[in-house]
Amino acid sequence: MFNFFSESYTMIHPRFMLCILVMCPAVIVLGGDIKDSLSTEKFENRTAERGDWSFQEGIASVVSDPELYKKYTNHGPILKWETNCSRGTTAFDMKPTDCQRVVVTLNGDGHVFRISLMDPENAMNSFQKKSKSRMIVWAEKSSKENKGESLQPDGFPSLGELNNKWTHVSLAIRENTASITIGDFQAEIVHKAMQRDKKEITISFASGSFQLRDFTFHETP
Repeated sequence: MFNFFSESYTMIHPRFMLCILVMCPAVIVLGGDIKDSLSTEKFENRTAERGDWSFQEGIASVVSDPELYKKYTNHGPILKWETNCSRGTTAFDMKPTDCQRVVVTLNGDGHVFRISLMDPENAMNSFQKKSKSRMIVWAEKSSKENKGESLQPDGFPSLGELNNKWTHVSLAIRENTASITIGDFQAEIVHKAMQRDKKEITISFASGSFQLRDFTFHETP
């Protein structure tokens, strides 16, 4: 029998490490990388807020609660992952159903980059009826005065096009470039904001219901 804690061992024995991985398959965090199976409520890098989130069979799901939406000043359910995401690829599949918006954000010292998908058909007020899908970049710290620079590439999808269907989303950041995939849509954005430090990935939505699966982040050198 191996004595995993004997003084002769300066590293964790491979057989002991294998036991850890078998007992904790939902938690795999190696360096800056994240692979969240979304099968358990507790995950080292993830927090779930502003809703009654369910994590079952590899899918995170929640229905937006109108009372909580008001309580959090018109902000819906949100998932957050903390990691060094300055360079790397975030990827996941999502299924929004009757949502007014879905927002994916990279944060550092304030917001850095955001994908904001809108569906005016599910607007809850006159202002939202005028809102369009866009991306937003912040070359400097976001604030009430600095609301960022809006980008709307040709063919950028509305949320209505993605309603009630599984859609793959990926966001790859390298130096000053972001490569974005949303279903069949692909674009490359070059902006100095991409070079800012980033330490948090968030996915939020408003109205309707939302499902998420296969969330990963892979850090690149």
